[in-house]
Amino acid sequence: VQERVAALEMLSPQGIDARLSDLGYRGQPEARRAAAVLAYRHLRRIRRVYLEGIQPEPGTRENALFLGPTGSGKTFLVELMFREILGVPTVLADATQFSETGYVGDDVSTLLSRLYEAADRDAEWAACGVICMDEFDKLATSRSDSRFSGQQTTKDVSGFGVQRSLLHLLSAASTTFPPDFGFTSRIRAETLDMNCITFIACGAFSGFRGTAEHMTHVERVGFGREPGKGGQRDAESIAVRITEEHLENTTAFSRYGFIPELIGRFNRLVSFAPLDAATLGDILQHNVLRTWEREFEHEGLQLSVDDAVRDWIVARAIKRETGARGLRTALAPILEAAAYEHFGHGRAATVRLVLKDDTVHAVRD
Repeated sequence: VQERVAALEMLSPQGIDARLSDLGYRGQPEARRAAAVLAYRHLRRIRRVYLEGIQPEPGTRENALFLGPTGSGKTFLVELMFREILGVPTVLADATQFSETGYVGDDVSTLLSRLYEAADRDAEWAACGVICMDEFDKLATSRSDSRFSGQQTTKDVSGFGVQRSLLHLLSAASTTFPPDFGFTSRIRAETLDMNCITFIACGAFSGFRGTAEHMTHVERVGFGREPGKGGQRDAESIAVRITEEHLENTTAFSRYGFIPELIGRFNRLVSFAPLDAATLGDILQHNVLRTWEREFEHEGLQLSVDDAVRDWIVARAIKRETGARGLRTALAPILEAAAYEHFGHGRAATVRLVLKDDTVHAVRD
C-alpha cells in the first residue's frame, strides 16, 4: 500500500483542475474548485497516514454532497477526478438499487464490497478509496413522525431504511463488510478502516429549491394576500440552481424527505449550475461531435456540421433541460439517419449537416 500511495501523482488543486480541462470537462468553475480541493485533501490525507505515519484526527473524514440538475456533470466530475486523475480505488453506485437490510435489493454494506473489488481485494488499498452514490435524492421519501421519532414503527424499504444504514457508514471509524457481497454466510466478514475514505453523494434534488422557498414564504389571506402567491405553486423548472441560501436551510432537507442527521454528516455541500449555451456548445464540439467524427472517419467519411446546426442542437438541449445529455439526445436521431444512408458503402465522401426549415438534413458532397 505504501508503494501504491507513493506512486500517486501529487498535484495541486490548480493542477487537478487543469487536468480536468485536458480530459474534456467543461463548465462548473465553482464546483470544480471545491472538488479539486476535496481531491487534494484526500491525497494529502492518505499520504500522511501511509507515508508519514501520522494518524488522522477523529472526525476529520470528508463527506461531500453534490447537488445540481441532471446532465450538469456531477458524476462525470467524480469519475474523472478520482478514477482517472488521482488513480485511487473509486466506486460509482446508483442509490436506487439499495434497500433496507432483509429485503430484496443490495445492502448499503455492499458499497464497501465494491470498493474492495475495485482495490484488487486489498482492504488497505480500499481504505484509500472514494465512494460515490449517484441518484442520492431518490432516497427521499414522505415524512412520517413515527420514523423521525426513532420508534421504527413503520418499514420503508428504499427510503429511511437506507438512510439509517448510511448514517453509520458516513461516520464510523471502521466497519465490516461481506467480501462476497453477502451471497453466502460462510465467508468471514472483512473489516475496513473508514478514516481516509471520501464519500460523495450526487443528486439532482428536483423540487428542492421550491421546497426551501415555500418554507420561507408566509401565506396571507384577504387584503394581505400577494397576487399570484396563493393557491397552487408554479411548477419548478428542472434546470435550476440551488443556491447557498437554500442549502443552509436544513429544515428544507427534512421536509424534502431526509433525516436531518444524515444531511449533517456532509461537511461540504456543492451546488452545480445548469449549463449555459456557451458551455453546451463547447461540450458539443469537444466531446459529443468528436466521438461521431472518429466513427465517420473509420467508415472513410468526413463529418461536417454547420454552425446553424450546432446552435439548433444546443437550443434543443436547453429546451429539454437535461444538460449535456440533451446534446446526445438531439443529435442521435440525425446522425443515425446519416449513418443508415452512408455507412458501409466504402466510398470516401463528406457528409454535411445543414439546417433547412428548422430541420437538420445530412447532405453528401
